[in-house]
Parts: sequence; structure tokens; C-alpha cells
Amino acid sequence: MDVPRVSLAQVEDAAARIRGSVYRTPLVPSSRFDSGSALLKLECLQPTGSFKVRGAWNMMSRASREETKRGFVTTSAGNHGQAVAWSAKKLGAACTVYVPTDAVQRKVDSMESMGAKVVRRPHQEIMEAMADDRMAKLGMTFVHPFGDPFVVAGQGTVGLEILEDLPGVRSVVVPVGGGGLASGIAQAVRAKSPGVKVYGVQAEGAAPLPRSLATGKAEDVGEPHTIADGIGATRTYDYMLPLLREHLEGAYTVSDEEIRVAMKRLLLESHVAPEPAGAASFACFLKHRGEIPEPAACVVSGGNADPALLASLLS
Repeated sequence: MDVPRVSLAQVEDAAARIRGSVYRTPLVPSSRFDSGSALLKLECLQPTGSFKVRGAWNMMSRASREETKRGFVTTSAGNHGQAVAWSAKKLGAACTVYVPTDAVQRKVDSMESMGAKVVRRPHQEIMEAMADDRMAKLGMTFVHPFGDPFVVAGQGTVGLEILEDLPGVRSVVVPVGGGGLASGIAQAVRAKSPGVKVYGVQAEGAAPLPRSLATGKAEDVGEPHTIADGIGATRTYDYMLPLLREHLEGAYTVSDEEIRVAMKRLLLESHVAPEPAGAASFACFLKHRGEIPEPAACVVSGGNADPALLASLLS
């Protein structure tokens, strides 16, 4: 695949395309006690509970009549699948989503409620199918979870909104799975405000990016072992690595326990219910405060948490 580079004009075009269909989410203080050092970009409030709907709608709403008639297919741990299912329903199209066998049931139920056909496969098999272009050969229109320029441009609109709502922002912290959100935000932010630093964060049990940035090669770390399924990365893809190397200031990792602490703090102090991947950015800020320039915008990328996990945090 080609490197999905996008220009500021493409991101601005995406912002116009999604306006009226996708929410402009608020940027709020991280707690009632916060003096403005960290703010939360609440993508957990999107119609499908995550930022993914921005990229999916920007790409799918441009599909030709023939592409729409064939229906759409994608691979997803849950959030992208929900975004594709939501967009397909809005377009009156069929949709199939291949999900890992251990996908969060809440996310699977949501996809099915919007009319998607869900097919479960082992995580590694899904990653291999996406890597060797197998999904694009199914006769349906493939919506790439992160490597399509329209998807990347759609995710980049998060960065434009942050700059508009917090002109003095000095850094943005973004959870990284495949890299579509991080590369979209970073390309948009760096094009419009070159002095703002963008940091990526991954879970310790699924963290190929820090190693990839260090070696300059697309590293593979195997099966993910983390509660943060939304950023359960197995590898850094060679077509995403150039963007991440060029535009990210760096990449951090956080442990599952640090994610749990951040989730509980957001639940109790901010009245925000993030999923583990969505809380990773705030966990990163708490862990590396002093290294990350303030004020910082932490992207709460999703809110589709397993209810049992939320209950355990509050019990």
C-alpha cells in the first residue's frame, strides 16, 4: 500500500464532508481540580462511541453507486466496525465485519444492531488478511481501518478542532493502534501549527511503535496482551511508519494498571466513561507529566468499555 499522506486541504475538506453527520466533540478540563494543564478531547461521545466514524464516513460517503451496491467489508476489534456499520446503514448498504474471536461483546452487539454481518476469526488471521490484501478481493468495497487517505484525513479533523478550541495547546497525546488517528492528527496539527508536539501512546502488552521508531523498521510483536483492545496492535505497518516517524514527537507506553487508574479517575472526577484505549492518553499524561508540554490535549478516543470492567473499577 501507498503511504497515506494527507494535506491540510484534504483534512479541511474532510471536516466539511463530515459536518452535520459526525459530532464536533467538546474539549474539557481533565477534572474539576485541573488548572488547564490537561484537557480531554471527548471522542467517546461520537454516535458510535469513538473517533472512527470520522474516517469511515469521510471515505464511505464518497463511494460510487456501484461500490455502495456491492456493500462494504472491513476488519476491526470493534470501534472501526461500528463506524463502518453505522455509515453503511446511513447509506442503505450491506456490511460485513471480520472481528477477532475475543472481541468485546458490547461492540459486536452494537455492530449487529446496525445491520452488520459479523464474522469471528483469530486475531493473527485477521491481521494477515489485511496485510496481504485478501479483504479487498471479497467483491465488496473494503474500508481500511487506518491506511486509507480518506480515513486518515477524517481522523485528522480531531486535530483541527483541538487547535480551534485551544489555540495555546502545546502538545497532543493520542492512543495508537494502526496509526490512522495519530498520523491524521499529527499531519493536520503540524501543517497548521508546527510548534505543537504530538505524542503517541500504546499499551505495554501491544507496543510495536516505540521499537519501530527506534529501529526505523516496521516491527511485529505478535499477539496483543492488554485490556486496551482498541489499541491492541500486533505490528507497525510499513506504509504507516514513515508518517509516524516524520510527525510524532515520540511514543510512550502505559501498563494496564496505569490505564485502569486513569479510567477510574476519569469516571469519578470528570464524569467521563472511557474504554481502556480511550483512557491511555490520559494515563500517559499522568505518567510522563513534566516531559509533555502543557497545556496538553489528551484524545479520549473511545467509550465502548466492557460494562463488567467499568463495574469492577467502581466496586
